[in-house]
Amino acid sequence: MKVYPSAEVIDGAGVRIRRYIWTMHIKELDPFLLLDEIKSQDPKDYIKGFPEHPHRGFQTLTFMIKGSLLHTDSEGNQQVLKEMWLQWMNAGRGVVHSEMPLTEKGLLWGFQLWLNNPKEKKMSEPFYYSFPAVLSEESNLHRVWNLVGEPIKERGFYPLTCLFVELKRGAQFNLMPQEGQSSFIALSEGSLLINSARVDAPSLAVLEGNTLLSALKDASFLFGSARPLGEPVVRWGPFVMSSQEEIIQAIKEYREGRFKP
Repeated sequence: MKVYPSAEVIDGAGVRIRRYIWTMHIKELDPFLLLDEIKSQDPKDYIKGFPEHPHRGFQTLTFMIKGSLLHTDSEGNQQVLKEMWLQWMNAGRGVVHSEMPLTEKGLLWGFQLWLNNPKEKKMSEPFYYSFPAVLSEESNLHRVWNLVGEPIKERGFYPLTCLFVELKRGAQFNLMPQEGQSSFIALSEGSLLINSARVDAPSLAVLEGNTLLSALKDASFLFGSARPLGEPVVRWGPFVMSSQEEIIQAIKEYREGRFKP
């Protein structure tokens, strides 16, 4: 296991974010390109949101825990992302979208995970789905939400495991990712003993094989696991492609207005 510190960044129109993947400590964790967390009680940290911006070549999976966002995109989708719901968007050949907070005061808390597209799916047709997280396990000491909805199972480009887990102090929990997969824990709150090593929030733990967790303090974390694509990754801001030439083409087409139908 390797543990990496998270980083505080400013993104969008001035949103304060906790970043776990795509930092100076860890770039992508194939096929995971980026993992961000918004978590603040102060509207000044989030109220300006994410006005219109483009994407190409990957998918976003956004999970809202507290508060709400309004998603609008160039494919004609408009949806409120409510508490304990997810939105899954394939940018594919190109999407322009915005994500603006509807919460005006109090806690806004959510994660966004970027998933790389296989080379042959980089220029696929964009699509968008919204669905609720499913409470799959619950006891006095733990709760587990499955964040992979039916749309991802049916239309995803590869198998994905994604869970949101809350553990009370003293709880134990087993994670058993398949061999050869990239697997992580983004620990948002609390402290965990991960196979006898202490990890404190906020940090990212990259796992190796079966993992036993023991909560030293009340803890909450996002768990993700998928098999690496093993393909070249070339990125420039909101575009993630397989070559520099494809990045240049994406920038050109966006500037020409070709991302909008």
